[in-house]
Amino acid sequence: MLKLIEEFKKEHSFIIDTLNRSRKLGIGTEESQNAILSVKDIILDHIKMEDKEFYPVLRETAKSNQKLKNLLAEFDKDMKEISRYFIEFFDNNSVITGSDLAMELENFTAILERRILREETFLFAEFEKFNQ
Repeated sequence: MLKLIEEFKKEHSFIIDTLNRSRKLGIGTEESQNAILSVKDIILDHIKMEDKEFYPVLRETAKSNQKLKNLLAEFDKDMKEISRYFIEFFDNNSVITGSDLAMELENFTAILERRILREETFLFAEFEKFNQ
């Protein structure tokens, strides 16, 4: 199970590194656009894997752990907001250009970084505690 956490951490790093590289390349470049689109698929696959392998284990543990149950509820609420932003970002990515797209990418990256930091700090620790 700890191998799963390490894989998630690698994917988190790859996602953020790719988005940061895209920003540095310049949002208008073809390479940057391709990187952004590739991240979309990676994020979707990552979420599917979390939903299949990670969250069910935490939810089972949360049945007898109120603290974890509350934490998961908080993360679920947070994920709804992030999902909405994710959809808007990728739907608008083909329409928005220039500095507006650069600003949206900056915001999107910041939101993901915050979520990843919280997930790795709180949820990964809980997962490791109950799945040694």
